[in-house]
Amino acid sequence: MAADHLQKEYYQEVASYYDEDARDFEQRYEENPVLQRIRNAFREITERVPFDSALEIGCGPGFDVEYFASKYPDRQICAIDVSPRMIELARNRCEDRGLENTGFAAGSVEDIREVFENRKFDLVFVYFGGLNTVFNLREAARHIRLNCSTDARLVLTFVNRYYLTEIPLWLAKGRFNKAFQRITNRWRGYSDLREIASRPYSAGDIRRAFGPDFEIVGKQGFSLFYPAWYRSHLLPALGNKAETLWKLDRIFSRTPLWNIGEYSLYEMRVKH
Repeated sequence: MAADHLQKEYYQEVASYYDEDARDFEQRYEENPVLQRIRNAFREITERVPFDSALEIGCGPGFDVEYFASKYPDRQICAIDVSPRMIELARNRCEDRGLENTGFAAGSVEDIREVFENRKFDLVFVYFGGLNTVFNLREAARHIRLNCSTDARLVLTFVNRYYLTEIPLWLAKGRFNKAFQRITNRWRGYSDLREIASRPYSAGDIRRAFGPDFEIVGKQGFSLFYPAWYRSHLLPALGNKAETLWKLDRIFSRTPLWNIGEYSLYEMRVKH
């Protein structure tokens, strides 16, 4: 019971953070070309997966639910987010488009089975590190498996623990603690003003959490050299070099250095 109480308090804290974040979340996204480019890359990878019923975990204000539901009107797109305010925005977004092939629920990953009434999904996707704020990653993986069909596929992205190309940028500003806070597991989100309960993950963390239930069949890194979303202000100064950095990311994603960037994307399938 004590663990249940701690988990409830934990998710209340995360939900409160994103409820407040929802106030201008959509505007900040629309003004950020790095976020848009990375999201489109995530979508292209996801669209390779055949599916009839998909679940997005950590849907935010519903950009991707709207995208997939409108592009694939004959398929069911469901979404869950720990923030009730984000779910409200996502539902309104899809209702405004007249999309009837969607379903929404406010809750954590542990609530999926209950809120979607034991539904089985053949695609589960998470963009921009939604699972970095779960209470226990191994338990999150186990709950995801309970809601997967026999041949389900996952497309999951995580904020990396080892974002090595970012370290010298913080050191150049004299911010030693900021440079190494991920590696030392003291990272609490991107804001210096508002902390969120979260944890960056290494490739080993992902394998240990998901390995018992899922097989990793593909992986890619993002923002290894291309600016992270919170450094989109660098794009004008980089000019054409930004395109070169994006291409370098794609090249290095095929090397052992694939996960030294801001995000890592994993493609997984259910183990039999």
